[in-house]
Amino acid sequence: MAKKIALLTIHGMGTTKEDYFEDLLNDLIPLVGRDLWNNSIHFEAIYYQDILQEPQREYFKAIENKVGSTKVGNFFATKLRKFLLYGFSDAGGLEFSRTIEDGAYELVQLRIFDALGKAFKAVESSQAPVVIVAQSLGGQVLSNYIWDAQRKTSPNYGVWRHDHSGLGAENVAFRRLGGLRVLVTTGCNIPIFIAGLPRDLRQPIKRPNEHFVWENYYDEDDPLGWPLQELSRGFDTLVTDIEVNVGNLLTTWNPLSHTKYWTDSDVQRPLAKHLKSLLS
Repeated sequence: MAKKIALLTIHGMGTTKEDYFEDLLNDLIPLVGRDLWNNSIHFEAIYYQDILQEPQREYFKAIENKVGSTKVGNFFATKLRKFLLYGFSDAGGLEFSRTIEDGAYELVQLRIFDALGKAFKAVESSQAPVVIVAQSLGGQVLSNYIWDAQRKTSPNYGVWRHDHSGLGAENVAFRRLGGLRVLVTTGCNIPIFIAGLPRDLRQPIKRPNEHFVWENYYDEDDPLGWPLQELSRGFDTLVTDIEVNVGNLLTTWNPLSHTKYWTDSDVQRPLAKHLKSLLS
């Protein structure tokens, strides 16, 4: 029996485990209702960190004897180096490889493309609602994917530069995310990529359908999570920024809050409400 909704998650920058989504699901499933979840929702996790991290690890191993001193001050500097390398070089590597066929940009998009293919098999219809939760850099990655998918006349980069007509019209339409009903971004850093552009060039994706909702959750203590509406008129009419206070006593007041969105009820409860609304 076909599922009614496809729910997908995509992670952000830095070292990420393949089961990064488990804490979210552990809390989300009871909020939705286990029977409703099992009978009606198909879940797919998009994982792409391995594409980027192996070259990063190779480089860091090569330089570790130059920057890995055991001095106390250098110990913390080395930790920071690793954080910056494994985090921000994800973004740099993706953007640099944008025009390279079979480069990281395209390979990461292929992970999204394939995950949507699995979801399509479960829902069996291009009209089935899709809900996506994207953390941190995942918001930019997904935005790029949708932007490319919406340019149906020969995009110059990404997975959509190729002809996918052999998959069938409904399958391709589903993977273009025309049925994306809810996009939840958390700790989103899209402004890092486009705020340097003139305001009129900061354009978001087109609205996939008339029912589309984009909620962007940010914590003011999270320097990697940004409001989006002020980027341009296009973002202002498409996105709803929602300020939250995520984390516990140790993380809610500092940059560690960046990793705590998906375990916070301020994000989980609205997401569950969206899922149940789409099933009602």
